[in-house]
Amino acid sequence: MEGKTEAVRKWNGKAVLAWLIKNMVWILGAMVGIVTFLCIYGGHVLNFTYTDWLLGGGDLTQHYLGWCFFRAGDWTFPIGLMDRMSYPNEVSVIFTDSVPLMAVFFKLFRGILPEEFQYFGLWGFLCFALQGAFGALLIYHYVGKKAEAVVGSLLFVIAPVMLSQMTVNMALGAQWLVLFCLYLGLQRGRMKAARTVASWGAAGLLAAGIQLYFIPICGIVLISFFLADLLRKTRIARGAAAIGAYAVCSVGMTALLGGFSHKHIPDFTALGQAGFNLNGLFNAQGWSQVVQALPLHGDDAGEGLAFPGTGILLTLAAGLIAWSFRLVYRIFIRREKVFAGLGRTGRRGRRYRRTKENAAAFLFLILFCVFIALSPQVAYGSHVLVSYTLPAWGLRVWGMVGNTGRFIWPVVYLVILGSVVWMEKQMPYQSMAAVLLVIFAVLQVSDGKWQLMQRQVQFGTDYTYESPLDDEHWEEWADDPEIDHMVFVSYLLEDEDLVSELSVYAAESGMTVNDFCSACLTIRTEAAEDLLDALAEVRDDTLYIYRASDEAMCVSPDMDYTYADGVIVGTVKG
Repeated sequence: MEGKTEAVRKWNGKAVLAWLIKNMVWILGAMVGIVTFLCIYGGHVLNFTYTDWLLGGGDLTQHYLGWCFFRAGDWTFPIGLMDRMSYPNEVSVIFTDSVPLMAVFFKLFRGILPEEFQYFGLWGFLCFALQGAFGALLIYHYVGKKAEAVVGSLLFVIAPVMLSQMTVNMALGAQWLVLFCLYLGLQRGRMKAARTVASWGAAGLLAAGIQLYFIPICGIVLISFFLADLLRKTRIARGAAAIGAYAVCSVGMTALLGGFSHKHIPDFTALGQAGFNLNGLFNAQGWSQVVQALPLHGDDAGEGLAFPGTGILLTLAAGLIAWSFRLVYRIFIRREKVFAGLGRTGRRGRRYRRTKENAAAFLFLILFCVFIALSPQVAYGSHVLVSYTLPAWGLRVWGMVGNTGRFIWPVVYLVILGSVVWMEKQMPYQSMAAVLLVIFAVLQVSDGKWQLMQRQVQFGTDYTYESPLDDEHWEEWADDPEIDHMVFVSYLLEDEDLVSELSVYAAESGMTVNDFCSACLTIRTEAAEDLLDALAEVRDDTLYIYRASDEAMCVSPDMDYTYADGVIVGTVKG
């Protein structure tokens, strides 16, 4: 019996070792992402009860408060709806950028969770790990070398397009979803039909459950590979089934989370103001000390950030130099024909065929993404080159997209992937590419150190939140069991800091608010329309908030007004 147990242990040990060796590429890529996360964010944000780092104002505070209000709300169907941040209207947690899948999962355990709880540190940790894992797999698909794949994954992890979003909107930091979909496309010939369809269905669920922008972005990746197969008249039925699964799962998840529970008003203000600029790939926008920031067009042009990093530019340059030397050597020394051997077999021949097989898909993807990302105003620098109009239905769809510049992300990752593969292909020695990738990654980190240091200070510093609302009346109202609601009478959304401070107080005191900085313009419009009804019948369970500058509005005979920390609070008289 002991001998049998020992044999089982040895077999299990061998199985685990074999699994680790087989999956070493993505595991080490994930480790690269994890180490990068810890260097930037530190380990303190992984403490589930450390919430102060999310209360410094700005978008992260809004997203955290979205989770707080959702957690405190009753379960409904669809399960993503809540009324505590738009009382009495319901709004989906989708529109708070609180990573809906995480919010729903942890709400299941709210009864046993500590009073102060956050999952955004864990989410960032997962995003960095998955970014590194899929980055390594993409490179390994083409180069077939573990060292280059693992080292090159760092260039995906420190891509400015990812790091810039992880600072302000951690849901949009899940750009590993784009890498995942690119990998599914590259592996479609090796996967069985059922697994292909199931994988794209899972991608649809994740896209809808993380951030709605990923639904069209990842959908374009899928459609691009399908069109490439359609041209080659292969895997057509499988591709159509994958598109169907992706559509059903993404729409179904959106519906389950309440995304279709109210009509949506398109926001046309972002069109032409948050697009991709034609100088985007070479415009550092503050992410380099060497590459100069170039002029931009639009009030929110930063959404079109597409700079891949100085390390990638150096990788491209190294590949070009090596290619030039190889070309000169073949023509003048060996006297070969320039394109001789393109059809050869062997490792490089197989890699060439892989590139050729997916060239059409990449071309479709680039064309689609660039067209959408440019938006109706095509700009180079601060100058608008072309401005065109769309049919009413097209403009409405584009208005639903809003920040079109984000659609350039797949192109940026193709540039990163292509640069690494191109350089590796041109290097004459086996280890030279890996060494150069290490050097270029270090140079990119050094070149962008100011951006990275800002994030280290922001997230790595032990921050203690102190509410500026220190008037004694706030504590009295919070302790009053009859007060359950807060109504912003003055339009406060333009003052994000004030809204955040009051909303933190409301969430901690178990109160609802009537309006919040959600991404749903419909709900914000309904909140404004409902305000007159709220004032027509003053309730004793509600605090009515006015800005101090709106003192002329405080004329209700049914209210007492109290000045507290720069605002006026109305309560039922007596």
